[in-house]
Amino acid sequence: MAENTVRGPAALAPLARTWQRITPGLVPVLAVVTAFLIGIPFMIFTSLISGGTVTEGLHTSGAAYSALIEGSTGLAINDLVSEDDVNLVELLANATPLTSRDLTNFSRNATEIAAIGSDNVRRYGDVLARVNLTDEEFDQLGATISDIERVGVDTLDNLRPLIADLNELERADVRRLAEDYRNKDEITAEDRADLEAVVPSAADYSDEDLLAAMKLVDSEGIVSLDRMVSQIDTLAAAGIEPGSTDAAALTEIAALGTEDVRDLVETQNLLDEAGVQDPAAAAEQTLMVRRMFDADVLTGDDVAAALSTDLDATLADNLIVRRVGNRLIVDPNSSQNTGIIYSDNNTPDDRSDDRPDIVYLRLGSSVLLFSPANLEATIVRAIPYVIAGLAVALGFKAGLFNIGAEGQLYIGATLAVWIGFSQLFDAPQMLRLPLVLLAGLIGGALWGAIPGALKAFTGAHEVITTIMLNFIAILTIDWLIKSNDPVILLDAASSIPRTPFIAETAQLPLFTQIAWIYYVLAGILVGLFLFLRDYSRIRANGRRLIRPVVMGLLVALGGLFLRWISVRDGLHFGLLIMFFAVWFTDWFLTRTTLGFELRTVGANPNAAKYSGMSVPRNMILAMALSGALAGLAGTIQMSGVQHNMQPSFFAGMGFDAIAVALLARSNPRNMIAAGLLWGGLLTGAGLMQINADISVDLVIIIQSLIIMFIAADSIIRYVWRVPEAGKGESTGTVFSKGWGG
Repeated sequence: MAENTVRGPAALAPLARTWQRITPGLVPVLAVVTAFLIGIPFMIFTSLISGGTVTEGLHTSGAAYSALIEGSTGLAINDLVSEDDVNLVELLANATPLTSRDLTNFSRNATEIAAIGSDNVRRYGDVLARVNLTDEEFDQLGATISDIERVGVDTLDNLRPLIADLNELERADVRRLAEDYRNKDEITAEDRADLEAVVPSAADYSDEDLLAAMKLVDSEGIVSLDRMVSQIDTLAAAGIEPGSTDAAALTEIAALGTEDVRDLVETQNLLDEAGVQDPAAAAEQTLMVRRMFDADVLTGDDVAAALSTDLDATLADNLIVRRVGNRLIVDPNSSQNTGIIYSDNNTPDDRSDDRPDIVYLRLGSSVLLFSPANLEATIVRAIPYVIAGLAVALGFKAGLFNIGAEGQLYIGATLAVWIGFSQLFDAPQMLRLPLVLLAGLIGGALWGAIPGALKAFTGAHEVITTIMLNFIAILTIDWLIKSNDPVILLDAASSIPRTPFIAETAQLPLFTQIAWIYYVLAGILVGLFLFLRDYSRIRANGRRLIRPVVMGLLVALGGLFLRWISVRDGLHFGLLIMFFAVWFTDWFLTRTTLGFELRTVGANPNAAKYSGMSVPRNMILAMALSGALAGLAGTIQMSGVQHNMQPSFFAGMGFDAIAVALLARSNPRNMIAAGLLWGGLLTGAGLMQINADISVDLVIIIQSLIIMFIAADSIIRYVWRVPEAGKGESTGTVFSKGWGG
């Protein structure tokens, strides 16, 4: 690497030189960090345009990223419930008798008061106290005020005689009479005579006023107009002018429902009596106390008595964690610093219930929580991304841009599913799963070899051919599954278009299906194998014994850990196939002659050709192997998770694999971390949306920023002062060499 000049204070020069030495390999990590940092202004801007503040935007950012971490890894830090978290409830309970049954309704009302505003609720209470009407009459009055203001009080007062006369007629006759004036521009003498014959008060109006009045009757209806007139009298009796603040309050009361508003007013009076100024905080606390009663850590019916006599002991003797949305995690009768909460109240009776829901570690007034189910979901989701990313990376190494992983996924997975449920041959049950995996490899390899051959023999660019083959594969699979005349792959008994489920013997085993003793034995066998392999070296140097022992322990403990976190029976042995695929791809590219040839062709096809390597053969081989890995990714998803094939199931997984390969810099050893990050982002997005009320589109923005910074790493190098790449550093991926070259 060329020597880099360090600028700035001399005292910081050693630190700067250290940073320059370690940062080149951290460019992908810095790209991820930068993408997350840029996500914060997005959330602040969203808060501002929604009427919030910068502080609220920062709070939302923290909540969003905390939820994203929890949703993907299962890790979260929350506060323990303390006496300060219920102080407002104590004030309320001391001011007025409260039972545990009152808390839910009180919390709901206080939440609505916080949204409406305490001053508005007090204003509603004043109006309700001054106007002596039933709830139904209030609702009718409030619903009519806007109509009165729209038509006009003076207009309605002027029409009182006409409305009174029209009310003497049948409703159908009034409608027919008013309809005659709908399209008229003037009233003739004959019209007036006919109208005065049935409506005597019409004689008191001018032609212009009478025409306007009849058109108003036609548009509003006589019943509505009569109601408006009577409600004007009601408003006058209450001393309320239309258009006043009191009239506006009546309209708002009717919109909310008078009966509900009376409850809100009563709750606001209780808050005022207790001196509680923050209804939102009171709502949160009352809901939390209610949930403590539901969890039986607070007992009795008197809230004041329970809080004054039992609260201290309750908080000391139980783990009570305050979660987002004022949900609680409770471990009864636990005052330990660490513990496990099971789904059956921490008292599992059999193995099916002996699965940890939450593992916790107290940290002073907070607690570190771990939810194994979230980590399990992330790992399961990451497996196909890692393998599909290997497929794209292998193509990159050969100088080929395999953008057709999506189609190869579909072909490999569909062929594997067909082998999994087909009864066309009678294979031994123990061979069903290997045949399914082999079918996926072959299907993907064949679909990948097609653009490789077109590239090698015709010069057709692989980007174009793979894109087109994606459409062919996806639409062909769609037709094969949906076709019902004849039925090809469709399960006729299903209510949705899909294939039949594959046989159980074709499904990948779950980690929970293997007894724990076998993981221990696997660790012993690995340690023993490494010991025998290096026996002579171990005899010469006893310290070499550490490696077999450590590797054996890692295998045993790793297997037991994976079994332990499989609380939803989702984690399957596709994870082991993923590890093998990563090792095999790395070994193939770096330790074999064929792998060397592929990399040479990718780096310089002309040099490879002059050294005697077959460029066309290596192109076909690279695309076939890339397709095989993509087909394997789809097969594992079918055999381990879905167990049947549906149209458009993968929904862009093959294209996401390109992003994963770029993030890993096409290095198979980095693919696991890149795949886990991608799977974690997708898995945690749901909880982020729930906890922080942030759209899952934020995750797509972050993913896009990551890829942008990886592809244009000069941005990251400039921002983080990373020196330019030297001889020994890979700067990225070798893409295809040109169109038809």
